[in-house]
Amino acid sequence: MSEQPQEPEETIFERDKTTKEPKPAEDGPRAPIKPKPKIKKAFVATKKTFTTDKPMEHRVRNIRLTSVESAKMIWETLVEYQNELAQQEMDDPDKPFHDWEKMEKFFIRLAKKYSACMSKALGGSLGWIYQEMDMTPQTTNQELIDHIMSSEKFKIGEPLKTKLGFHIIMICESQVHTPREKVIVEEKPPLF
Repeated sequence: MSEQPQEPEETIFERDKTTKEPKPAEDGPRAPIKPKPKIKKAFVATKKTFTTDKPMEHRVRNIRLTSVESAKMIWETLVEYQNELAQQEMDDPDKPFHDWEKMEKFFIRLAKKYSACMSKALGGSLGWIYQEMDMTPQTTNQELIDHIMSSEKFKIGEPLKTKLGFHIIMICESQVHTPREKVIVEEKPPLF
């Protein structure tokens, strides 16, 4: 009969006694610990009065129409759309910013379709407008620039009558005007 192997009395490896013993669960199983949600900082658009002695400039979009009836109709459409966006509930903290982006895209579509201005192809964009700028008689005049400079951002004012027609103005952005230097290109004589 063969003998069964037996364990040696002294083992070569000893158990690690520095580790902590697992503790038995008290009062049954515990609920898993949920991680704390990260708090997202919300963008809050606040109306602050910004005063500076430096001149301001505004990025402007324009829809020019030939009759007061059509101008009123498009203005009312824009105001209704803006009110609809404001009434929609959303958890997005940047909702006012996103609503204004949607307003600008809607304005661009209306300008491309209905505007009688040369800026129609650009979605009614007149670019950056500031006092004492060089005017293009087909798109702007001093009366329109004065109105733009006194208009409020994030608000589409009622149609304005000028010599050019009836204008619906949208101020998209505002910033302090920094005069840009005009680049003068000197012609060099050809080298032979």
